[in-house]
Amino acid sequence: MKTKSWTVLLAVLGLGFAAAQQAFVYNGFAEIHEPVRLPAASWTWFPDAELSGSLVDGTVRLLGVEETRRVWRGGAVTFFYEGAGAAQLAYLTRNLGYSLYYELDADRGRFVGWSKVENRLGRPLAFERLTFVAGEVPLRSGGAPVMAKSARGLAMEAVAEAAPMPSYGGSGGGVYRYVLDNPPTLEAGVNELPFLKADLDPVYTWRYQGSFAPIERIAFTRGYTFTAPAALAGGLVNVRADGILLGQAFMQDAAKGSRVQVWLGADPEGRAERRVEVLKDERKEKAYRVRTTLRNPRSQPVRVELAEGFSARELVLKLPPGAERTPQGYRYVVTLKPGEVREFVYTVTLRY
Repeated sequence: MKTKSWTVLLAVLGLGFAAAQQAFVYNGFAEIHEPVRLPAASWTWFPDAELSGSLVDGTVRLLGVEETRRVWRGGAVTFFYEGAGAAQLAYLTRNLGYSLYYELDADRGRFVGWSKVENRLGRPLAFERLTFVAGEVPLRSGGAPVMAKSARGLAMEAVAEAAPMPSYGGSGGGVYRYVLDNPPTLEAGVNELPFLKADLDPVYTWRYQGSFAPIERIAFTRGYTFTAPAALAGGLVNVRADGILLGQAFMQDAAKGSRVQVWLGADPEGRAERRVEVLKDERKEKAYRVRTTLRNPRSQPVRVELAEGFSARELVLKLPPGAERTPQGYRYVVTLKPGEVREFVYTVTLRY
């Protein structure tokens, strides 16, 4: 497998308050930090209508001074505090958030991740830093509950040439952070930013998983298998090959270097013939010899995954080399060359 990505640099997020507007963006909401210069004793903030209606209760605060109380009146809030000077106004809004999806070109082996940042605040937003936060972050106050979830991260280990370089901000508190310095202005509406580009070696894959039955033919589900080029958050993948869309598939969260599989449904050519020979047929014991013929009619390799489970009080399996015994039965994985035919033969005894 060949992987192309840009180097990821660790971003250390300090405890000081920089005089720059930044946002921590989650799946469905965001926390915005705005620099402010405070007079002594008190200051009144007048959020506009779009922002005021989207604020999450209990999340508006001042950073950099010691607050003593807040008074809300007519859509404005007056802060009372000890101190003065440079500080930050912080708040959570439901009118800024992100989602993501991926594009897989199976012919070229090209994998691109896109983040969709939705700005419903009615005006362009310019930030010096965007921090995408991934993980399970429950938000329950001020409206319907939101669960920001993308368990293993946004996979911002690579980025398109036209976009600024993101950096991994580390993990802590059960979440992952990905930092984008000097991002483009987020216009009102949906802003799509590529956050990953990688060259992969996707392998066309057939999979069969089911309970054993003495049938003459099995049908495979088709999909693709590849190695994760970075920590990937689960999401939809648009899979294309031969110049057409093969379908959309859901990808599970994946750690860097782990096996990723996306499934697209049935394949008319994905069939295997079986011959089941009955060796014993008694009330309390049955035995079979099963011969499965695997054929690859394609001009490219096909990875075949075959797994069966058996229901019996006692199970005796005699498997060929390469097959793996599982608690329920077996698993057999093989890659067939173009035009290759291979037989997989096993015997099974079921005692009831």
